[in-house]
Amino acid sequence: MKKISYEQASAVMKLLAVRNGTANANWVISDYPHMRGVLVEAVEALDYYGWKWWSKQPRDFTQVQLKLVDILHFTLSHILNECDGNLDAAAITLVKRSDPELSSCRFDGREYVISKCDIPQLLELIAAFAASRRNNVPLLEVTFHASGLNWDKAVNLYTSKHVLCIFRQNNGYKEGRYTKIWRGKEDNIHLLELVCSLDSAASDFQLQLYQRLEERYASLSPTLAG
Repeated sequence: MKKISYEQASAVMKLLAVRNGTANANWVISDYPHMRGVLVEAVEALDYYGWKWWSKQPRDFTQVQLKLVDILHFTLSHILNECDGNLDAAAITLVKRSDPELSSCRFDGREYVISKCDIPQLLELIAAFAASRRNNVPLLEVTFHASGLNWDKAVNLYTSKHVLCIFRQNNGYKEGRYTKIWRGKEDNIHLLELVCSLDSAASDFQLQLYQRLEERYASLSPTLAG
């Protein structure tokens, strides 16, 4: 897996600023607990992967990957906060911290060999670092790789999820008016179905995706949760 490029880092940071600004124009100075977001998303990813040894659990790799992209979002938010909202400085910081060849990491006095860690153990480590308010980009990168993602796929997924998050906010997510379950399926799943029908390399990909979300959301009303 290659390091993230400056162009990719700059692109996701710009999307991040728009997305967070949609929820709160002053988010950079609001001191939100972004590492708490990483912690929660890592736990949710564990549930999608399955971890209960006493019970059979379906494994949903698609949702695991989406949760890793959500972890990326909070990771980027933390970095941009560290850089006082300076997009270029944040992109450079992300590139400098990128190390997808991470072979081991130390936490609480113990050395963890990455090659010996399965996905649940990697997610546990992400959660542990997040709970102690530490940001570990390389650990996220090796978890990407273990879950079938590289930076190209992660950036594409992040861009798609960005469109969905803007759509949510524009449809009352913050006010509690938005419904995430559309006719028995989470909007994340509808998103991926729509993405498969579009060319993600198209210059107007985000606009096309937003329009498709609008069309599907409207077509399922008023039976969204049915």
